Amino acid sequence: MNGKKAEFGILSVLCDIECPHPQRQRLNRWLFVIVICILITLVTLLLSQLGVEEENMTIVMMVGVLLSTIVTGGYLYGIVTSVLITLSFNFFFTDPAFGFAIHDQQDMIMLIFFLLATLICGFVSSRLQQRAKIAQYNETTAQMIYSVTEHFLNTGSVEQIVESAVGYIATLSGYNCSIRLDENKFSNKKLTYSSPGYDAQHPGLSLSIRGATDEIGNITFNTEKFHNEHFDAEKFIRVVIYQMALVLDREYMAVAQENMRMAIERERLKTTLLRSISHDIRTPLTAITGASSTILDNYEELDDASIRTLVSNINEEATWLSMTVQNILDLTRFNAGELKLSMEYEAVDDLINQAVSRIPALTAEKRIHISYPPDILMVKVDGRLFVQVLLNLLDNAYKHAGSNAHVEIDVYKKDGNAVIDIKDDGCGIDPQLLPQIFVSFTTMERHRSDKGRGVGLGLAICKAIIEEHGGTITACNLPEGGAMFRINVPMEDE
Repeated sequence: MNGKKAEFGILSVLCDIECPHPQRQRLNRWLFVIVICILITLVTLLLSQLGVEEENMTIVMMVGVLLSTIVTGGYLYGIVTSVLITLSFNFFFTDPAFGFAIHDQQDMIMLIFFLLATLICGFVSSRLQQRAKIAQYNETTAQMIYSVTEHFLNTGSVEQIVESAVGYIATLSGYNCSIRLDENKFSNKKLTYSSPGYDAQHPGLSLSIRGATDEIGNITFNTEKFHNEHFDAEKFIRVVIYQMALVLDREYMAVAQENMRMAIERERLKTTLLRSISHDIRTPLTAITGASSTILDNYEELDDASIRTLVSNINEEATWLSMTVQNILDLTRFNAGELKLSMEYEAVDDLINQAVSRIPALTAEKRIHISYPPDILMVKVDGRLFVQVLLNLLDNAYKHAGSNAHVEIDVYKKDGNAVIDIKDDGCGIDPQLLPQIFVSFTTMERHRSDKGRGVGLGLAICKAIIEEHGGTITACNLPEGGAMFRINVPMEDE
């Protein structure tokens, strides 16, 4: 460790443990003792010339001892001052004058008690000064610890917490350090944090960082031991480490709880998906199997119209089944970040025609009406995914609006976007479902998950695809009845 840096640690300065020039400081204190003794002697001689009695001059001398003790802050300086002032009093004011011999027994007793009084006053003054210095140090240390703790509590990430701890220790104690976290507890890419002056080639003292239950890392210093004069710095370092460990424990527990919550949510979604798929895939498969078996078993007895109806039902169920499987695949790819867009410029009317052609029931029953603008609107999209969005919306309208409902598609340009409104005149969307209509596994039969048909992924997939294209999709109920889905996608730059 760099010794000079440790000398300037804030804790050392607060305690007055050392200063940049200790020899000069001691010399200044001895000079002050000599100066104060000379001044007190001169003052007492002046008072003697003015007729002040010796008993009153002892008070002045005692003030000099107190002043010397307060300024120098040490017992030794106060004792020396007391002895020198006592000798000065004996030399100038006791018989015989200008000598150290004492003939009067009363003068001897007075000098002894005067020396004891000055020593006691110096001792008490020094003790009070040391107590005040300790109280000031404790207050300053408590404020620093409070500041450190408050900063830790307001820090939101593991990296910021550890970097703050390293900075506090290096700045406030003067010891460079390096903290390494346990990789089994923290999955951060960065596990080692060092102060700027830390020398990794010469590690020294190492302390473990323990949380509430077990060890979460260790801290290493560029020194083999804390110097005696820096014992208070060591206590401060341990307090910072302990506070950091508590906050890291909090972050670790928060991450563990979040992981547990996500695991529970994934399990719930998986259970919901499997339950929905098991029912919704079984339904069209049963219809396909029944219709195909009827054709195979009664082919010669069925007329062309009956066969056409059964084949149409098979086609309808197979189309729905294909859309369901595609939605599930798209959802898993979106969650895994594996779905990549193949963007090309497409005409909006071509995309709509492709989607409508895959739901023949709408055109056959003349339940759909499409309104195009005079100009061709070009959008840069992934054609397959965009057609999938239109298919999901048209299938919802066809299935949920009712057997006699009609679907209307309005295409127009607004604010540089191509807008597609898909409206129906059915019963509309349940107001309770409307705020979360684009959430996965939200269906019209949300309170009866094993009834009705629809896994509840179609609209969630629509929202994800449209947002990937930089557009928006919204849903609302029409005042005259029915529901409307509106798609906004950016158009080709003119």
